[in-house]
Amino acid sequence: MNFYILTSKKNIFSSKKWVKNSLVFSFIIFALIVVINYIVDPYSITNHNLLNIKQKFTGDDRAEKVNHFSSMEKVDNILLGSSRVYYINPTVVTDIIGGSTYNFGVGSATIEDILGIAKYLQRNNKLPKNLIVGIDFYTFNQGILPNSYFLKNKKLNFLSYKQYNDTYIDKFVSLDAFKASIKTLKVHLLKKDRKQRFNFLGWGSRYDDYNKVKIDYDFIKVKKEIDDNKVFFYSNNKYSKIDVKRVLYMEELRSIAKLNNVKLYIFNTPLHPLLLKKIESNDNLKLAKKEFIDYLSTFENFTNLYHDKDIYSDLRNFHGATHISANAGDLILQKVLKKN
Repeated sequence: MNFYILTSKKNIFSSKKWVKNSLVFSFIIFALIVVINYIVDPYSITNHNLLNIKQKFTGDDRAEKVNHFSSMEKVDNILLGSSRVYYINPTVVTDIIGGSTYNFGVGSATIEDILGIAKYLQRNNKLPKNLIVGIDFYTFNQGILPNSYFLKNKKLNFLSYKQYNDTYIDKFVSLDAFKASIKTLKVHLLKKDRKQRFNFLGWGSRYDDYNKVKIDYDFIKVKKEIDDNKVFFYSNNKYSKIDVKRVLYMEELRSIAKLNNVKLYIFNTPLHPLLLKKIESNDNLKLAKKEFIDYLSTFENFTNLYHDKDIYSDLRNFHGATHISANAGDLILQKVLKKN
């Protein structure tokens, strides 16, 4: 019996020791993550750059672009919109209307992003002479929430300060930040060249060799994505009216432009022909699309690109079901900027 008692006590002692060691180990790992994230500071949250790192790599292009643009001089032209606008070459803007240009496009942008960036530019006295804004049809869908990275970004989020706190403590303890820190350290310490998601002008694309683009394969792949509703922004077939709240945000953007003598260019980003056809075959989406175009038409410099023959006549102008090519971006700028 004493043997069993001793064995039981030994097991209890071992369990307590295991729990204690686990807690100590967990604390060390947690502390290591916080310290590395603080030293590297991939989101540039603090005012310190302890390692004098020039390039930081995060999974958050909003934080990256705000950080990058904050160190830049004021530019003459800014492109705004989603990743579709990401593909538009800012140097072509400069070629057409002159001045310096930056592409402030961010992934899965909604109207909140566009207004948030405009407000950020206004606060920092960096509004340009020309704002060239690409608007996606999905951005007026009430069922599409603002991007989570927008909500976490103190410099862009004008909706609710409850979404973040002044210390951004979640950034210092998150695994996303830790991954960004490790990636940044690897590039910095090993002096390795690594292609950033966007260049110094905010452009995140390249030109395709149209002779090598496999249209047949892409067409089949795109058709499957659309048929399977993988283009999730349009899967909510209740989208029959544009969101009044986002109309008000666009009106605020219009007011900011007028108050600051900024010329506002508006265009609707082209949709893949198959996706556009599917939208127009759905009664609800068709109604929303009409209201969307009717509203954007109230802007003085609006260019409607749906069914534009130069863009839609060549499927190589589209990347997958959701994006356009850089070549198509050049066509868009010719139509948006040269007609005014």
